[in-house]
Amino acid sequence: MARLTEVLKAVGRASSRRAKSFRHISGNNMFYAGVALTFMLDPQAMVLFLVLIGVVVFLPSSADPMTAIPRDRLQLWPLTRAERWALRIISPLLNPLAWVILGGLAWRRITWGLWAVAASLFLSGFLASAARAPIPWIPRIRAGRLTHLLRKDLRQLLTALDLYCAMLLAVPAGILRLQGKLPPDAHMPITALITVVISTMPLTLFGLDRDGGKVRHRLWPNAAWLILLSKGLAYLLVVGLVNALLSPIAGLAGGLTALAIGQWHSIRDTTPQTRWRFRASHPFAVSLGQMVASVMAIGLVTQVGWPLLSVPVLAYAVSLLLCKRQFAG
Repeated sequence: MARLTEVLKAVGRASSRRAKSFRHISGNNMFYAGVALTFMLDPQAMVLFLVLIGVVVFLPSSADPMTAIPRDRLQLWPLTRAERWALRIISPLLNPLAWVILGGLAWRRITWGLWAVAASLFLSGFLASAARAPIPWIPRIRAGRLTHLLRKDLRQLLTALDLYCAMLLAVPAGILRLQGKLPPDAHMPITALITVVISTMPLTLFGLDRDGGKVRHRLWPNAAWLILLSKGLAYLLVVGLVNALLSPIAGLAGGLTALAIGQWHSIRDTTPQTRWRFRASHPFAVSLGQMVASVMAIGLVTQVGWPLLSVPVLAYAVSLLLCKRQFAG
């Protein structure tokens, strides 16, 4: 019994560390935006961001705690067959969401249908956690010298949970617009909200490459501006994807503005990132300035028209020139 107790403690600690990595959003622009809007007497915005994050995090947080332990290490533990069966039966209770599901079953105010949906999602995340993390599929994109770089950068961006929060807004809004049920006045605010949701990504362009990846980039025969352009194009493709059915021109203006500010910071401060987690960047002032400038660009392009898009394009071009010198140095 003592051995089983110690193993359960180890599994619980490993599972807790993994769960914290999913819930760590204090450096994400969604959190910053929610806090700023709360001080501006708009706490509903904070609730919206937290709901988006909670929905996206629910499935990975439903993971089987046993998957936090490497399989080969688990096989080396001196446990009897009965102890392994007991570990398998008890370990799901180490996941806090399992207690939430069980509590919902006892709470009479929750309907059976809602409880069944939540339990099904929990079970899906629990069973799927045994599989390897998916590798995003990227279609063949012919972009000359940028082809392989662009595919690699797109694959990195598709592992950011920020993108899937944006899709939770973009997909229903796009469906409503196709059905003619989305008022035209709502296009710009939703586009601005989506831009804020994914605005941390340009601040962390080299987060998965880390400092070692930046050194490898400098050793490659590609020019510095091509490496930066590849990452910028990958981000703008993501921006175009989530805003395609709303205000694509305004979204592009916001994306270019966020990229012009974000790529400079991403070179100077390479905050390490993890795949299938929320992107996190630390300086609040940089994030706030980036979000405000992006939303202003979206509003101005919406009011004045697409010719004003030349201003964000010029800003990005100047930023690319400055960042090329910073990156090469």
